[in-house]
Amino acid sequence: MRFLQKTKDEALQQAVKRRGQIFSASLLAASIMACAPVIDNRGYFFDDRSVESIEKGTTTQTMVRDIFGSPTTVNRLNTESYYYIYSRFVTESYRAPEEVERKVLAVYFDKNKTVSDVAVYGLEDGIIIPIVARTTQTQGSELSALQQIFGNVGRFGDGTPTQF
Repeated sequence: MRFLQKTKDEALQQAVKRRGQIFSASLLAASIMACAPVIDNRGYFFDDRSVESIEKGTTTQTMVRDIFGSPTTVNRLNTESYYYIYSRFVTESYRAPEEVERKVLAVYFDKNKTVSDVAVYGLEDGIIIPIVARTTQTQGSELSALQQIFGNVGRFGDGTPTQF
């Protein structure tokens, strides 16, 4: 009986030890997976072969729509232009997403709605515009917190005379 009790205790200890090893391994795997970057592809992905199929002077606007579909954005100021934009963002753990790749296919049309020019721009062609965080000052004086709190003491009602 004592021998049987001893083997049960050993089996229980081994099971607990095995569970601890499995838990440790799964915790290690989860921590490694948490550090893996998350890749996010946004926009229209186009390949260079489809860009080569566009011929200047012969490809029409409807043919471009048939090949690439609806553009991401359209410019209609001087002559109409189609822009197909693709971006790849990488997010690593707690950091903000970072754009690592950008391709912009710009298709320019003439007045007859045929392709006049085609250009492919990358991330290095973009211009970074700094955001200015200035504020415009208002007229008058700024009140402190105490002036704001106690400034309304004694002011009750909407200012119209009361009738008795």
